[in-house]
Amino acid sequence: MKHDTRLYRIPLLTALVLIMALSVWVFSSWQGYSERSMEWRRQRAQDSFATLNAIIASMSNGELTDWKQVETVLSNVIRGSRTLFVVVQGRHGRLVQTGTMPEFLMTNSTRGEIDTADMYVMWSPLQPAHIPANWAEALESTNLGLGLWPRSNPVMYLGFRSSPESFTSSWFWQRQGPIFASALVCILAVTAVWITGIRRRILAGELAAERIRSAHLEELGLAAAGLAHETKNPLGIIMGMAQQIEARHDIPAESRTMLGHIMDEVDKASSRLGNFMNFARQRKPSLAPVRIDRLCREVVHILGPDFDAGGVDLLTQVKAATISADEAMLRQVLVNLLLNSLHASPAGTTVRIVLGKQERRLFLAVEDQGRGIPSELLPDIFKPYVSGSPTGHGLGLAIVKRVVEAHGWKISAASTRGQGTTMTISGIKPTRETT
Repeated sequence: MKHDTRLYRIPLLTALVLIMALSVWVFSSWQGYSERSMEWRRQRAQDSFATLNAIIASMSNGELTDWKQVETVLSNVIRGSRTLFVVVQGRHGRLVQTGTMPEFLMTNSTRGEIDTADMYVMWSPLQPAHIPANWAEALESTNLGLGLWPRSNPVMYLGFRSSPESFTSSWFWQRQGPIFASALVCILAVTAVWITGIRRRILAGELAAERIRSAHLEELGLAAAGLAHETKNPLGIIMGMAQQIEARHDIPAESRTMLGHIMDEVDKASSRLGNFMNFARQRKPSLAPVRIDRLCREVVHILGPDFDAGGVDLLTQVKAATISADEAMLRQVLVNLLLNSLHASPAGTTVRIVLGKQERRLFLAVEDQGRGIPSELLPDIFKPYVSGSPTGHGLGLAIVKRVVEAHGWKISAASTRGQGTTMTISGIKPTRETT
């Protein structure tokens, strides 16, 4: 059954909105984490800067500072740490350099920071350890002039190793990833349950409507079958009266001929009413083990004289096999298919009954070399009152299809105009291997 996809629009749109909201939350959380991570690196850099600044200030003596000694001390301090380099740049040149500093980092600004994929760099002027408030305090200080640079403070550049952190490998994703995945699974699960509930309600409504329709059709079928049965009674009376009149010897020859025509038409009408009653009757198959090879031989024996009279050969290629079927209904199917093939086959052709195996199932085919079915009729050939024969009533194949489907099988038709037709019953399950 086809359903309108618009019925699922609300749950799908709701799921899409929730997934988008979840994605926005993850993105904003990642942005916050990145900002906090950057702030944490900046704070560590500032703490390292303050520590190194204090070391330099404690060793400084104004213009007489021994910068080589300072460089040696700083090299020992940063060894084994995340600090890549320390550079102290004075007004007239570089005073201290430990490690290798990229040249592009040298700027004219005295304060700043640069954050790259693998490095974080900050720079700022060195600050004196202590500046006396007046000359009296300076004269009393044990470190007179310590940390004072008369003209300008040198600028210290610090470079720190910054390991690249991708989104999926970050600590943030390791912690938030399971939460995001769980929320996504919950959204999809709720959406699936929602859609399933809608689908179940639709199917329940369709099933109820189908039950009502089936009950109505059954009532119509019973009424039609009753009407056909009641119609056969007057036909029987007409047939009996015509036969009685025909038996009289004093009727003219012309009247006798007309009586023959009347009895022929009554026979045709009775046959069609019988087929209609078979089609209208809702009969369930009574399943039992059936030797399909024996049944085919019996049908061939019964129909043999008709095929001989028409000059058509009837062959069977059916190996021993046992299936579960209603024997009477299956015999009716074979008779209908074989008679259709006989009526469509000219003299000198052959009709075959073939039993084959397809995967674990069997198929039964009736092949003829007759005139074939017109291509425009082939898609509807199993519908009631559709016939490829001018004299056909169009109920034979409809009855065959109903019987086949009642057994849980499928029937299909393949035909080429002027070359023949093959009717195939597939999906037959063997009950056991037969020797």
